[in-house]
Amino acid sequence: MKRKSYKKLAALIFALTFLSATANAQIQAAGGGYYRAGYPTVYGSFGQASIAQSRMYDTVKSQTRRTTEREASIQKWGLAAVEKAERDAASGSSRPSNPKIVVSTPHVVRNYGAFRPDASVDSGKALSDALGETPEEKALIKQIYESTKVVYDEEVATRGWKNNMAAGLTFFTLAAVTAYRDAEMPSEDAIRAYYKVMNAALDEMPELAAAANKDKQGFNNMLVGFGGLLLASYTEAKQNNDAKALATSKKFAGMLIELVLKTDPENLRIENGQIVMK
Repeated sequence: MKRKSYKKLAALIFALTFLSATANAQIQAAGGGYYRAGYPTVYGSFGQASIAQSRMYDTVKSQTRRTTEREASIQKWGLAAVEKAERDAASGSSRPSNPKIVVSTPHVVRNYGAFRPDASVDSGKALSDALGETPEEKALIKQIYESTKVVYDEEVATRGWKNNMAAGLTFFTLAAVTAYRDAEMPSEDAIRAYYKVMNAALDEMPELAAAANKDKQGFNNMLVGFGGLLLASYTEAKQNNDAKALATSKKFAGMLIELVLKTDPENLRIENGQIVMK
């Protein structure tokens, strides 16, 4: 998401959390109770879409390594030379233009994370029922999800990322790394690069091709909801300069990073404006 829209979303969620006198307690219950079973329960409810995630960490690391190696080659040989070597490799040429340039097997874009939306999927209700205990908690969680989804949909549509789990994973990661590291949002180029890594990682999970559209849609919406709740707890803590609440928000982010990205949250960081998964 763009920095401006991201800040707009954070401000919107922050305002939303103060719609009632009990909002702070509700957010604490929804996000602060990071050992509650609701998050793992809702996460695992999307069949093959969530099963495929069990290999997320390894596939993302693999794609990140390829990207890093390609960038190093570009710095050494130049973009034109690397692209020529990639074309030679793709064509199976036995006489590459520069045999010193080692290129990875070109990624075939399959978009396994893409899905056809179904209007009957009510992710706001699913999240609020799974995570909320009281009517007030359920209402607030649903409001946060719906407000987040509106801005999210606008952003992914402008990028051509609509209806793809890679976009939901990118948004979730932005929210999670911001809350866990108490850091500024990565650069726009970093966000686009991370989306490409995520899309390529999902393309290495052939079981996703057989996953039901409703499962992939629900899983993507869940990521948007998780990201919105992360932003709500983090933004509230940041605005109030509340060290205890910031620590709680970090724990909440860490738990969700482990759940979704299948890695120790310490492995996720921002280096030189880029999102890096060690």
